[in-house]
Amino acid sequence: MKWGHNELASDLAEHLRGSSDRLVWTDMQLGPSGSPRPDVYTVPRSYSRFMPVAYECKVSVADFRRDITAGKWTSYLQFAAGVMFCVPAGLVSKDDIPNGCGLMVRSDSVWRTVKGPTMRAVDNLPRDAWIKLLLDGMHLMTGQRIARDINEWKLEARVREKFGNTMADLVRSRRNAEDRFERDTALLKDAADDAQKLYQEQMAKARERVEKDMAEISAERREMAVALGLPEAASVRTIINRAWEVRQRLDRDNEIRRLKNALDAVQSSLKHALEPIRLPEVSA
Repeated sequence: MKWGHNELASDLAEHLRGSSDRLVWTDMQLGPSGSPRPDVYTVPRSYSRFMPVAYECKVSVADFRRDITAGKWTSYLQFAAGVMFCVPAGLVSKDDIPNGCGLMVRSDSVWRTVKGPTMRAVDNLPRDAWIKLLLDGMHLMTGQRIARDINEWKLEARVREKFGNTMADLVRSRRNAEDRFERDTALLKDAADDAQKLYQEQMAKARERVEKDMAEISAERREMAVALGLPEAASVRTIINRAWEVRQRLDRDNEIRRLKNALDAVQSSLKHALEPIRLPEVSA
């Protein structure tokens, strides 16, 4: 089954309510604006063992890795004795979980604890957290109890019983469409993050290549300036002008050398022409 984030969190909350005597809240901000907001938060009904636990639900590997890298889960420790990561089966392994945190896995049929968290003592919660849990939290818990009696699966069964398969299928299609939208939105966000990361990596490599090429060009420019009798800091335009002058001078020198060679040849020919002609001696 493909889980959406909110669906997984709701399912986890239902599991915790049914399998323990804990008070359970979902998506509850533990204090004023900016305070941590775990997906599921539980407080035991016990005076002697006050061990609240924060649960963080993840349905994509990219989202899991982002939170691990950012250390988001550590903000829960001021309100919780332990932190649990909760994922669909096969998403991550216990070796991927930060030290001290636990892991719960949702298979097709049941939740299973793969790794328990390291529990630390918590004497009490901040005053603002208690107010949020008592006022807003109890109001939400009341709404959740009502919602549990008319959840969409039960609603679909009632619709199917009363109106037949066609109407029930429409209800299911709507729920599936919402799940697909949530899943596709998460995938698009992950793809956008990956594309941005790739773009930054490519830009860094391109910048590195340009800087390397510019360094080599600068070195060659300095060498050329010195070879042309100019200061090392001479501008490119100055170097080009000097190179043009040198080329013209070399062209003139080549022309002079050619004319000199031609003149030498003429002089040599004239010299041979002016030499007296020696006739052969005739014997008497």
